[in-house]
Amino acid sequence: MVEKINDGKTAQLGRKKNRMHHTLARPEVSDLIGERLRTFYEEVAKQPVPDRFVELLKQLEATSAPKKET
Repeated sequence: MVEKINDGKTAQLGRKKNRMHHTLARPEVSDLIGERLRTFYEEVAKQPVPDRFVELLKQLEATSAPKKET
């Protein structure tokens, strides 16, 4: 499918979309993508929480904690 764009150039639409759909439909490709995403996520999950985030969480907890009456 070819579509005219405002500046007179043409763009190939549909061919790339169909190719991507075909690639993702193959189980071995989907399995490989899933495996790599899991590996990447595991590496990220092992990293420590940055100190700035810890401080922000402490501030949030301090402001949202119910005040104790004495």
